Amino acid sequence: MPIEMRHLIILVPGLMGSVLEKEGQGQIWGLSGQALWQYLRTLGGSLQSLRVANDDWQVDDLGDGIQGTQIIQDLHSIPFLVEHAGYSVITRRIQEYFDVTLSNRWAPRDDANFYTFPYDWRRDCRASARQLKRFVDTRLPRWRAWSGAQDAQAILIGHSLGGLVARHYLEAMGGWRDCRAVITVGSPHRGAIGALDVVSNGFRKLFFDLSEVVRSFPSAYQILPTYPAVQVGAQYVRPGETDAIPNLDPARAREARDNFLDATRRAALANRGEPAYQQRTIPWVGTRQDTLHSAAIRAGKLEVSYGPPPGLDPSLADGDGTVARFSAIPPELEELRVQRFAVERHGWLTNNEMTLEPLLETIRQVAAPGAVDLYGEPEVLRPSIGLRLEPLYLSGEPVSLQAKLANADDQPQPLIVQAEPVGQPGPGAAQTVDASGTEARAIVFEALAPGLYQVTARAPTAGPRAPAAVHGVFEVADAAA
Repeated sequence: MPIEMRHLIILVPGLMGSVLEKEGQGQIWGLSGQALWQYLRTLGGSLQSLRVANDDWQVDDLGDGIQGTQIIQDLHSIPFLVEHAGYSVITRRIQEYFDVTLSNRWAPRDDANFYTFPYDWRRDCRASARQLKRFVDTRLPRWRAWSGAQDAQAILIGHSLGGLVARHYLEAMGGWRDCRAVITVGSPHRGAIGALDVVSNGFRKLFFDLSEVVRSFPSAYQILPTYPAVQVGAQYVRPGETDAIPNLDPARAREARDNFLDATRRAALANRGEPAYQQRTIPWVGTRQDTLHSAAIRAGKLEVSYGPPPGLDPSLADGDGTVARFSAIPPELEELRVQRFAVERHGWLTNNEMTLEPLLETIRQVAAPGAVDLYGEPEVLRPSIGLRLEPLYLSGEPVSLQAKLANADDQPQPLIVQAEPVGQPGPGAAQTVDASGTEARAIVFEALAPGLYQVTARAPTAGPRAPAAVHGVFEVADAAA
Protein backbone atom coordinates (compact mmCIF):
# COMPACT_ATOMS: atom_id res chain seq x y z
CA MET A 1 0.00 0.00 0.00
CA PRO A 2 1.38 3.46 -0.87
CA ILE A 3 2.76 5.49 2.04
CA GLU A 4 0.75 8.50 3.16
CA MET A 5 2.24 11.78 1.97
CA ARG A 6 1.24 14.92 3.86
CA HIS A 7 3.68 17.15 2.02
CA LEU A 8 3.93 18.67 -1.46
CA ILE A 9 6.48 16.93 -3.73
CA ILE A 10 7.84 18.93 -6.67
CA LEU A 11 10.13 17.41 -9.34
CA VAL A 12 12.36 19.98 -11.07
CA PRO A 13 14.08 18.57 -14.20
CA GLY A 14 17.57 19.34 -15.44
CA LEU A 15 19.12 21.09 -18.43
CA MET A 16 17.15 20.36 -21.62
CA GLY A 17 14.78 18.15 -19.58
CA SER A 18 11.67 20.25 -20.28
CA VAL A 19 9.75 20.49 -23.53
CA LEU A 20 9.88 24.07 -24.87
CA GLU A 21 7.01 25.52 -26.88
CA LYS A 22 6.86 28.84 -28.69
CA GLU A 23 3.64 30.77 -28.90
CA GLY A 24 2.18 30.38 -32.37
CA GLN A 25 4.69 27.70 -33.44
CA GLY A 26 4.12 24.83 -31.03
CA GLN A 27 6.93 22.62 -29.83
CA ILE A 28 10.46 23.76 -30.67
CA TRP A 29 12.31 21.48 -28.26
CA GLY A 30 11.14 18.03 -27.27
CA LEU A 31 13.88 15.53 -28.07
CA SER A 32 12.80 12.17 -26.68
CA GLY A 33 13.62 8.60 -27.63
CA GLN A 34 15.45 9.32 -30.87
CA ALA A 35 18.89 10.25 -32.11
CA LEU A 36 19.72 13.94 -32.30
CA TRP A 37 20.73 13.82 -35.94
CA GLN A 38 17.29 12.41 -36.82
CA TYR A 39 15.60 15.07 -34.70
CA LEU A 40 17.51 17.91 -36.35
CA ARG A 41 16.53 16.66 -39.77
CA THR A 42 12.88 17.22 -38.89
CA LEU A 43 13.32 20.55 -37.09
CA GLY A 44 15.90 22.10 -39.37
CA GLY A 45 16.71 25.71 -38.55
CA SER A 46 13.87 26.18 -36.08
CA LEU A 47 16.28 25.44 -33.22
CA GLN A 48 17.91 28.79 -33.94
CA SER A 49 14.85 30.34 -32.31
CA LEU A 50 16.15 29.01 -28.99
CA ARG A 51 18.79 31.71 -28.99
CA VAL A 52 18.34 34.14 -26.08
CA ALA A 53 18.47 37.65 -27.51
CA ASN A 54 17.48 39.57 -24.36
CA ASP A 55 20.54 40.78 -22.46
CA ASP A 56 18.50 41.45 -19.31
CA TRP A 57 18.90 38.01 -17.75
CA GLN A 58 16.65 38.55 -14.76
CA VAL A 59 13.46 39.63 -16.50
CA ASP A 60 10.54 37.28 -15.94
CA ASP A 61 9.45 37.52 -19.57
CA LEU A 62 12.15 37.27 -22.23
CA GLY A 63 9.63 38.42 -24.83
CA ASP A 64 10.20 35.47 -27.18
CA GLY A 65 7.01 33.55 -26.36
CA ILE A 66 8.89 30.42 -25.25
CA GLN A 67 8.10 28.46 -22.09
CA GLY A 68 8.65 24.98 -20.66
CA THR A 69 5.39 23.05 -20.85
CA GLN A 70 6.13 19.47 -19.71
CA ILE A 71 9.00 17.27 -18.61
CA ILE A 72 10.68 14.97 -21.12
CA GLN A 73 9.70 11.41 -20.32
CA ASP A 74 12.07 9.24 -22.33
CA LEU A 75 15.77 8.83 -22.98
CA HIS A 76 17.41 11.75 -24.79
CA SER A 77 20.98 12.64 -25.63
CA ILE A 78 22.70 15.78 -26.83
CA PRO A 79 26.20 14.57 -27.74
CA PHE A 80 28.93 16.27 -25.68
CA LEU A 81 26.33 18.23 -23.69
CA VAL A 82 23.68 16.15 -21.88
CA GLU A 83 22.43 12.59 -21.61
CA HIS A 84 19.39 11.49 -19.64
CA ALA A 85 17.04 8.54 -19.42
CA GLY A 86 13.98 10.78 -19.01
CA TYR A 87 11.75 11.26 -15.99
CA SER A 88 9.07 8.64 -16.58
CA VAL A 89 10.56 6.11 -14.15
CA ILE A 90 10.96 8.43 -11.15
CA THR A 91 7.53 9.94 -11.80
CA ARG A 92 5.92 6.49 -11.86
CA ARG A 93 7.83 5.20 -8.82
CA ILE A 94 6.91 8.19 -6.65
CA GLN A 95 3.24 7.54 -7.44
CA GLU A 96 3.64 3.84 -6.61
CA TYR A 97 5.59 4.48 -3.41
CA PHE A 98 3.55 7.34 -1.96
CA ASP A 99 -0.13 8.19 -1.84
CA VAL A 100 0.06 11.23 -4.11
CA THR A 101 -1.96 12.86 -6.88
CA LEU A 102 0.11 13.98 -9.86
CA SER A 103 -0.31 17.23 -11.78
CA ASN A 104 1.74 19.66 -13.90
CA ARG A 105 2.58 23.21 -12.78
CA TRP A 106 0.41 24.50 -15.63
CA ALA A 107 -2.63 22.44 -14.56
CA PRO A 108 -2.75 22.84 -10.75
CA ARG A 109 -5.39 21.11 -8.66
CA ASP A 110 -6.22 21.64 -5.01
CA ASP A 111 -6.06 17.88 -4.38
CA ALA A 112 -2.66 17.43 -6.10
CA ASN A 113 0.45 17.01 -3.96
CA PHE A 114 2.96 15.81 -6.58
CA TYR A 115 3.90 18.25 -9.32
CA THR A 116 6.33 18.22 -12.20
CA PHE A 117 7.83 21.66 -12.71
CA PRO A 118 8.91 22.17 -16.36
CA TYR A 119 10.66 25.47 -17.00
CA ASP A 120 12.70 27.30 -19.64
CA TRP A 121 16.17 25.86 -18.96
CA ARG A 122 17.88 28.34 -21.31
CA ARG A 123 17.30 31.33 -19.12
CA ASP A 124 18.70 32.84 -15.94
CA CYS A 125 18.28 30.28 -13.16
CA ARG A 126 17.34 33.08 -10.74
CA ALA A 127 14.26 33.84 -12.83
CA SER A 128 13.35 30.12 -12.79
CA ALA A 129 13.83 30.10 -9.00
CA ARG A 130 11.46 33.05 -8.70
CA GLN A 131 8.87 31.12 -10.71
CA LEU A 132 9.34 28.18 -8.37
CA LYS A 133 8.86 30.44 -5.35
CA ARG A 134 5.62 31.86 -6.74
CA PHE A 135 4.38 28.33 -7.41
CA VAL A 136 5.14 27.09 -3.88
CA ASP A 137 3.71 30.28 -2.34
CA THR A 138 0.45 29.63 -4.21
CA ARG A 139 0.08 25.85 -4.16
CA LEU A 140 1.28 25.01 -0.65
CA PRO A 141 -1.52 26.98 1.11
CA ARG A 142 -4.07 25.46 -1.27
CA TRP A 143 -2.81 21.95 -0.47
CA ARG A 144 -2.85 22.66 3.27
CA ALA A 145 -6.43 23.89 3.05
CA TRP A 146 -7.63 20.91 0.97
CA SER A 147 -5.78 18.20 2.92
CA GLY A 148 -6.06 19.68 6.39
CA ALA A 149 -2.31 19.13 6.86
CA GLN A 150 -1.48 22.57 8.21
CA ASP A 151 2.11 21.53 8.85
CA ALA A 152 2.65 20.44 5.22
CA GLN A 153 5.80 21.68 3.50
CA ALA A 154 7.41 21.30 0.09
CA ILE A 155 9.86 18.50 -0.73
CA LEU A 156 11.82 19.50 -3.83
CA ILE A 157 13.66 16.95 -5.99
CA GLY A 158 15.96 18.72 -8.44
CA HIS A 159 17.96 16.82 -11.03
CA SER A 160 21.13 18.47 -12.35
CA LEU A 161 20.35 22.12 -13.19
CA GLY A 162 16.97 21.71 -11.49
CA GLY A 163 18.74 21.13 -8.19
CA LEU A 164 20.55 24.46 -8.53
CA VAL A 165 17.27 26.26 -9.25
CA ALA A 166 15.61 24.62 -6.24
CA ARG A 167 18.49 25.36 -3.91
CA HIS A 168 18.73 29.01 -4.96
CA TYR A 169 15.05 29.34 -4.07
CA LEU A 170 15.70 27.56 -0.78
CA GLU A 171 18.66 29.64 0.40
CA ALA A 172 18.54 32.98 -1.44
CA MET A 173 14.75 33.46 -1.52
CA GLY A 174 13.71 32.25 1.92
CA GLY A 175 12.32 28.95 0.67
CA TRP A 176 13.74 27.12 3.71
CA ARG A 177 10.77 28.43 5.70
CA ASP A 178 8.38 26.34 3.55
CA CYS A 179 10.58 23.36 2.60
CA ARG A 180 10.97 20.04 4.34
CA ALA A 181 13.92 19.12 2.15
CA VAL A 182 15.63 19.88 -1.14
CA ILE A 183 17.17 16.78 -2.70
CA THR A 184 19.68 17.67 -5.40
CA VAL A 185 20.55 14.79 -7.74
CA GLY A 186 23.80 15.16 -9.69
CA SER A 187 23.64 18.96 -9.44
CA PRO A 188 26.85 20.91 -10.28
CA HIS A 189 27.03 23.13 -7.18
CA ARG A 190 30.58 24.13 -8.20
CA GLY A 191 29.94 24.08 -11.93
CA ALA A 192 30.85 21.62 -14.68
CA ILE A 193 33.73 21.46 -17.14
CA GLY A 194 31.34 20.31 -19.87
CA ALA A 195 29.60 23.69 -19.85
CA LEU A 196 32.94 25.45 -20.21
CA ASP A 197 33.87 23.16 -23.09
CA VAL A 198 30.65 23.95 -24.99
CA VAL A 199 30.85 27.71 -24.39
CA SER A 200 34.50 27.90 -25.47
CA ASN A 201 34.78 25.26 -28.18
CA GLY A 202 31.24 25.54 -29.48
CA PHE A 203 28.66 22.94 -30.39
CA ARG A 204 29.49 21.97 -33.95
CA LYS A 205 28.84 18.30 -34.62
CA LEU A 206 28.49 16.73 -38.04
CA PHE A 207 26.13 18.86 -40.12
CA PHE A 208 24.74 21.19 -37.43
CA ASP A 209 26.14 24.15 -35.53
CA LEU A 210 24.38 25.40 -32.41
CA SER A 211 27.42 27.15 -30.94
CA GLU A 212 26.00 30.66 -30.82
CA VAL A 213 22.63 29.37 -29.65
CA VAL A 214 24.13 27.60 -26.62
CA ARG A 215 26.49 30.51 -25.86
CA SER A 216 23.47 32.79 -25.58
CA PHE A 217 21.98 30.77 -22.71
CA PRO A 218 22.43 32.50 -19.33
CA SER A 219 22.17 29.04 -17.72
CA ALA A 220 25.27 27.85 -19.61
CA TYR A 221 27.32 30.62 -17.99
CA GLN A 222 25.76 29.96 -14.60
CA ILE A 223 27.15 26.41 -14.46
CA LEU A 224 30.72 27.29 -15.41
CA PRO A 225 33.24 26.01 -12.82
CA THR A 226 33.47 28.19 -9.73
CA TYR A 227 36.86 26.73 -8.75
CA PRO A 228 40.32 27.31 -10.35
CA ALA A 229 39.83 24.78 -13.13
CA VAL A 230 41.69 26.26 -16.13
CA GLN A 231 45.46 26.17 -16.51
CA VAL A 232 46.78 29.31 -18.18
CA GLY A 233 50.55 29.16 -18.28
CA ALA A 234 51.69 28.03 -14.83
CA GLN A 235 48.55 29.18 -13.02
CA TYR A 236 45.08 27.71 -12.52
CA VAL A 237 42.27 30.26 -12.69
CA ARG A 238 38.49 30.38 -12.65
CA PRO A 239 36.50 31.31 -15.75
CA GLY A 240 36.15 35.07 -15.63
CA GLU A 241 39.63 35.61 -14.18
CA THR A 242 41.32 35.50 -17.56
CA ASP A 243 40.65 36.63 -21.11
CA ALA A 244 42.63 33.70 -22.52
CA ILE A 245 39.62 31.36 -22.86
CA PRO A 246 38.37 31.56 -26.46
CA ASN A 247 34.75 32.63 -27.03
CA LEU A 248 34.10 33.24 -23.33
CA ASP A 249 33.03 36.66 -22.05
CA PRO A 250 34.95 37.12 -18.74
CA ALA A 251 32.58 39.79 -17.41
CA ARG A 252 29.56 37.63 -18.13
CA ALA A 253 31.26 34.67 -16.43
CA ARG A 254 31.99 36.72 -13.30
CA GLU A 255 28.45 38.06 -13.13
CA ALA A 256 26.99 34.58 -13.53
CA ARG A 257 29.21 33.12 -10.81
CA ASP A 258 28.88 35.96 -8.31
CA ASN A 259 25.11 36.30 -8.60
CA PHE A 260 24.07 32.66 -8.81
CA LEU A 261 26.22 29.80 -7.47
CA ASP A 262 28.33 31.99 -5.18
CA ALA A 263 25.20 33.92 -4.15
CA THR A 264 23.51 30.65 -3.17
CA ARG A 265 26.53 29.70 -1.06
CA ARG A 266 26.71 33.11 0.65
CA ALA A 267 22.99 33.00 1.44
CA ALA A 268 23.27 29.49 2.90
CA LEU A 269 26.07 30.63 5.21
CA ALA A 270 24.16 33.76 6.23
CA ASN A 271 21.01 31.73 6.94
CA ARG A 272 22.84 29.83 9.67
CA GLY A 273 22.50 32.98 11.76
CA GLU A 274 18.70 32.76 11.66
CA PRO A 275 17.35 31.15 14.87
CA ALA A 276 14.66 29.17 13.01
CA TYR A 277 16.91 28.03 10.16
CA GLN A 278 17.53 24.32 9.59
CA GLN A 279 19.80 22.82 6.95
CA ARG A 280 17.46 21.25 4.37
CA THR A 281 19.69 20.15 1.46
CA ILE A 282 20.49 16.49 0.77
CA PRO A 283 22.87 16.08 -2.22
CA TRP A 284 22.87 12.82 -4.17
CA VAL A 285 26.28 12.25 -5.74
CA GLY A 286 27.14 9.95 -8.65
CA THR A 287 30.53 8.24 -8.37
CA ARG A 288 33.09 5.89 -9.97
CA GLN A 289 32.67 7.26 -13.50
CA ASP A 290 35.45 9.06 -15.38
CA THR A 291 34.46 12.75 -15.29
CA LEU A 292 36.03 15.93 -16.67
CA HIS A 293 37.64 18.00 -13.90
CA SER A 294 39.96 20.57 -15.45
CA ALA A 295 41.11 22.28 -18.63
CA ALA A 296 44.15 24.02 -20.06
CA ILE A 297 44.80 26.66 -22.71
CA ARG A 298 47.18 25.23 -25.30
CA ALA A 299 47.98 26.95 -28.60
CA GLY A 300 45.05 29.30 -28.06
CA LYS A 301 42.49 26.50 -27.59
CA LEU A 302 40.73 25.14 -24.51
CA GLU A 303 41.55 21.46 -23.92
CA VAL A 304 39.50 19.60 -21.30
CA SER A 305 40.90 16.87 -19.06
CA TYR A 306 39.86 14.12 -16.65
CA GLY A 307 42.81 15.08 -14.45
CA PRO A 308 42.04 16.78 -11.10
CA PRO A 309 42.80 20.45 -10.49
CA PRO A 310 45.42 21.34 -7.86
CA GLY A 311 44.31 20.59 -4.32
CA LEU A 312 41.90 17.74 -5.14
CA ASP A 313 42.93 14.29 -3.94
CA PRO A 314 43.23 12.12 -7.09
CA SER A 315 41.30 9.35 -5.31
CA LEU A 316 38.26 11.66 -5.35
CA ALA A 317 38.61 12.69 -8.99
CA ASP A 318 35.58 10.81 -10.26
CA GLY A 319 31.88 11.61 -10.57
CA ASP A 320 28.84 10.65 -12.61
CA GLY A 321 30.42 11.20 -16.03
CA THR A 322 29.04 14.76 -16.23
CA VAL A 323 29.31 16.29 -12.75
CA ALA A 324 32.43 15.77 -10.66
CA ARG A 325 31.96 14.13 -7.26
CA PHE A 326 33.13 17.19 -5.32
CA SER A 327 31.00 19.54 -7.45
CA ALA A 328 27.82 17.60 -6.63
CA ILE A 329 28.28 18.59 -2.96
CA PRO A 330 27.63 22.24 -2.01
CA PRO A 331 30.96 23.59 -0.72
CA GLU A 332 29.54 24.89 2.56
CA LEU A 333 28.02 21.46 3.33
CA GLU A 334 31.05 19.29 2.59
CA GLU A 335 32.09 18.88 6.23
CA LEU A 336 28.53 18.14 7.39
CA ARG A 337 28.45 14.76 5.60
CA VAL A 338 24.85 15.13 4.42
CA GLN A 339 25.56 13.65 0.98
CA ARG A 340 24.40 10.26 -0.32
CA PHE A 341 26.42 8.36 -2.91
CA ALA A 342 25.33 6.23 -5.87
CA VAL A 343 27.39 4.38 -8.48
CA GLU A 344 25.71 5.48 -11.71
CA ARG A 345 26.07 7.88 -14.59
CA HIS A 346 24.47 11.33 -14.54
CA GLY A 347 21.39 10.68 -16.63
CA TRP A 348 20.34 7.52 -14.76
CA LEU A 349 20.64 8.73 -11.16
CA THR A 350 16.86 9.30 -11.09
CA ASN A 351 15.99 6.10 -12.98
CA ASN A 352 18.22 3.24 -11.87
CA GLU A 353 16.33 1.14 -9.30
CA MET A 354 19.53 0.66 -7.27
CA THR A 355 19.71 4.44 -6.74
CA LEU A 356 16.01 5.28 -6.94
CA GLU A 357 14.97 2.98 -4.09
CA PRO A 358 17.22 4.67 -1.47
CA LEU A 359 16.19 8.05 -2.90
CA LEU A 360 12.54 7.21 -2.23
CA GLU A 361 13.52 6.04 1.26
CA THR A 362 15.20 9.42 1.81
CA ILE A 363 11.94 11.16 0.91
CA ARG A 364 10.08 8.82 3.27
CA GLN A 365 12.52 9.65 6.08
CA VAL A 366 12.31 13.42 5.76
CA ALA A 367 8.53 13.32 5.33
CA ALA A 368 7.97 11.37 8.53
CA PRO A 369 6.79 13.38 11.56
CA GLY A 370 9.71 14.34 13.77
CA ALA A 371 12.40 13.28 11.29
CA VAL A 372 15.28 15.69 11.71
CA ASP A 373 18.33 13.56 10.91
CA LEU A 374 19.35 14.49 7.38
CA TYR A 375 22.87 13.11 7.66
CA GLY A 376 24.12 10.76 5.01
CA GLU A 377 25.78 7.40 5.25
CA PRO A 378 29.32 6.40 4.27
CA GLU A 379 29.82 5.39 0.68
CA VAL A 380 29.26 1.67 0.27
CA LEU A 381 32.43 -0.11 -0.74
CA ARG A 382 30.82 -2.92 -2.71
CA PRO A 383 32.29 -3.62 -6.16
CA SER A 384 31.33 -0.96 -8.69
CA ILE A 385 31.50 -0.46 -12.45
CA GLY A 386 32.98 2.54 -14.22
CA LEU A 387 31.91 3.12 -17.83
CA ARG A 388 33.53 5.51 -20.31
CA LEU A 389 32.15 6.15 -23.79
CA GLU A 390 31.97 8.83 -26.42
CA PRO A 391 28.49 10.23 -27.05
CA LEU A 392 28.74 10.28 -30.85
CA TYR A 393 30.14 7.95 -33.53
CA LEU A 394 29.85 7.99 -37.31
CA SER A 395 28.23 5.06 -39.11
CA GLY A 396 30.84 2.61 -40.33
CA GLU A 397 33.37 3.38 -37.61
CA PRO A 398 33.91 1.08 -34.60
CA VAL A 399 32.12 2.03 -31.38
CA SER A 400 34.81 1.86 -28.68
CA LEU A 401 33.89 1.81 -24.97
CA GLN A 402 35.78 1.13 -21.75
CA ALA A 403 34.63 -0.60 -18.58
CA LYS A 404 36.49 -1.09 -15.32
CA LEU A 405 35.74 -2.67 -11.95
CA ALA A 406 36.62 -1.16 -8.56
CA ASN A 407 36.54 -2.54 -4.99
CA ALA A 408 36.83 -6.11 -6.26
CA ASP A 409 40.10 -6.93 -4.46
CA ASP A 410 41.83 -6.78 -7.84
CA GLN A 411 40.20 -10.07 -8.80
CA PRO A 412 38.98 -10.07 -12.42
CA GLN A 413 35.27 -10.60 -12.76
CA PRO A 414 33.15 -10.93 -15.89
CA LEU A 415 31.06 -7.98 -17.02
CA ILE A 416 28.41 -7.99 -19.71
CA VAL A 417 28.25 -4.81 -21.80
CA GLN A 418 25.15 -4.44 -23.99
CA ALA A 419 24.23 -1.80 -26.57
CA GLU A 420 20.52 -1.79 -27.35
CA PRO A 421 18.82 0.40 -29.99
CA VAL A 422 16.29 2.93 -28.68
CA GLY A 423 13.06 3.59 -30.56
CA GLN A 424 14.14 1.80 -33.73
CA PRO A 425 14.10 -1.75 -35.11
CA GLY A 426 17.26 -3.75 -35.44
CA PRO A 427 19.62 -5.83 -33.35
CA GLY A 428 21.87 -4.59 -30.60
CA ALA A 429 25.20 -6.00 -29.55
CA ALA A 430 26.74 -7.50 -26.41
CA GLN A 431 30.16 -8.55 -25.18
CA THR A 432 31.48 -10.19 -22.03
CA VAL A 433 34.85 -9.02 -20.71
CA ASP A 434 36.99 -9.80 -17.68
CA ALA A 435 37.45 -6.61 -15.67
CA SER A 436 39.30 -5.59 -12.53
CA GLY A 437 39.95 -2.39 -10.62
CA THR A 438 43.48 -2.07 -11.93
CA GLU A 439 42.83 -1.48 -15.61
CA ALA A 440 40.03 -0.59 -17.98
CA ARG A 441 38.87 -3.15 -20.51
CA ALA A 442 38.08 -2.15 -24.07
CA ILE A 443 34.83 -3.11 -25.77
CA VAL A 444 34.41 -2.56 -29.50
CA PHE A 445 31.13 -2.91 -31.38
CA GLU A 446 31.45 -3.07 -35.15
CA ALA A 447 28.96 -2.04 -37.84
CA LEU A 448 26.13 -0.70 -35.70
CA ALA A 449 23.28 0.85 -37.67
CA PRO A 450 22.67 4.60 -37.32
CA GLY A 451 20.51 5.53 -34.36
CA LEU A 452 20.41 5.98 -30.59
CA TYR A 453 21.73 3.24 -28.29
CA GLN A 454 21.50 2.68 -24.55
CA VAL A 455 24.48 0.93 -22.97
CA THR A 456 24.22 -1.26 -19.89
CA ALA A 457 27.28 -2.67 -18.09
CA ARG A 458 26.37 -5.30 -15.49
CA ALA A 459 27.45 -8.43 -13.70
CA PRO A 460 26.20 -11.74 -15.17
CA THR A 461 24.38 -12.63 -11.94
CA ALA A 462 23.00 -10.72 -8.96
CA GLY A 463 24.34 -11.08 -5.45
CA PRO A 464 25.56 -9.15 -2.39
CA ARG A 465 29.02 -8.69 -3.92
CA ALA A 466 27.80 -8.07 -7.46
CA PRO A 467 28.21 -4.49 -8.72
CA ALA A 468 25.11 -2.50 -9.62
CA ALA A 469 24.44 -1.98 -13.31
CA VAL A 470 25.64 1.28 -14.86
CA HIS A 471 24.15 2.93 -17.94
CA GLY A 472 25.06 5.29 -20.75
CA VAL A 473 23.90 6.43 -24.16
CA PHE A 474 25.54 7.11 -27.52
CA GLU A 475 24.50 7.89 -31.05
CA VAL A 476 25.65 6.43 -34.33
CA ALA A 477 25.06 9.16 -36.88
CA ASP A 478 24.52 8.59 -40.57
CA ALA A 479 27.70 9.94 -42.17
CA ALA A 480 25.82 10.51 -45.44
CA ALA A 481 23.23 12.81 -43.80
